[in-house]
Amino acid sequence: METVITLNVGGTLYTTTRSTLLKYPDSMLGSLVSHDFPSTQDKNGHLFIDRDGAAFKYVLNFLRSSKLCLPSNFTDIDLLVAEADFYQVTPLIDAIKQYQEEVQSGKSHLYFLEVVEIRTGTTATMPSSNSRVKVIMMGRKDILKTLPYAVTGTDFIERLCCSEPTDYTEFELFGPSIRQRVGEELANLGWTLVSSDMSTSSGYSTGSQISMCVEHTFRDRWSQWFVPSELVEPKRDQRNNGNGFPRR
Repeated sequence: METVITLNVGGTLYTTTRSTLLKYPDSMLGSLVSHDFPSTQDKNGHLFIDRDGAAFKYVLNFLRSSKLCLPSNFTDIDLLVAEADFYQVTPLIDAIKQYQEEVQSGKSHLYFLEVVEIRTGTTATMPSSNSRVKVIMMGRKDILKTLPYAVTGTDFIERLCCSEPTDYTEFELFGPSIRQRVGEELANLGWTLVSSDMSTSSGYSTGSQISMCVEHTFRDRWSQWFVPSELVEPKRDQRNNGNGFPRR
C-alpha cells in the first residue's frame, strides 16, 4: 500500500506519496524520506522544510509529471532556480535552464487574447432572459488563425478586419453561453487565464416609458507562449454547426 506523506513547506501543507518524493533518489527530498537526511517535524508531526511554500508546488508538480509547468505570466524564475538548487533535483534544474534559454533567446513570445462579453438589459439582475448579449474576441490575426473552429466559429477568417498577419483585430462570437464554452476550449488548448473582471454602468432609456438600463461588461484575458516560426493553422473540421461547435 502506498505511503502518504504530508510536508509543511514554509507553513504551506502539501500531501503526496513517498514514491513521488523518491522519484529522484539522489535529490534532497529523496534523501529526506529515505531517512538519509536530518529532518524536522512540526507540532502535528509533519516533515517541516524551511523554504518558500508557494514555489514548492512547481517542484512537486515536476516530481509528479517530469515536466516543468509554469504559468504564462510567471515572474519568479530566480526564486525557482534557488529552490531547485536547494532540493537538488537535477532534471528540474536542467528544465529551468532550458526554459530560461528559450525565453532569453526570443524563441518564445507571449501572446494575449481577450474575450469580452457585454450584457445589456432593463433590470439590475443579470444574466437574465431580457438581456442582450454580445461577445467579442480580440487578438493578433496570426494568433487567432491558430485557433480551431470550436473557438472561433466557421466563418471568422472572412470577418477579420485586417490584412497583415501581425495586425490586431476583433470579431464577434455567436452561440449560447459562448464565453464560457470558449474559455473551456482555450484552457484545453493550453491557454492561461491571466485575469477576469467585470464592470457595470447604468443609465435611463428615453422611450415611451422611462426605465433603467444596465450594462455588465465581462473581460477575460488569456495568454500563451508561442514560437513565431511555428504558428500554423489547425486542420479545420467542417462538420460543425452554425456557432462553430461540432455537430452532435
